[in-house]
Amino acid sequence: MMGHMFRSGYYGGNWDSMPDYMQKMMQDYYAGNQILWRFSGLMDFILWSLLVILLVALIRWVWRKGDKIK
Repeated sequence: MMGHMFRSGYYGGNWDSMPDYMQKMMQDYYAGNQILWRFSGLMDFILWSLLVILLVALIRWVWRKGDKIK
């Protein structure tokens, strides 16, 4: 929702044209998430690694299940 305001032109994508209450709300929102931004690259790597591992495990499981049917 927050990014939607900048992209779709509610305030023309201009921070200065936004009302003060809107600027404060957005600053409070992004300031609370600042700690997570430091770890976002690591979390992204871990997430994709787990997804690849899950996909490989699922393929192996289906492959073995197919071998038992024959």
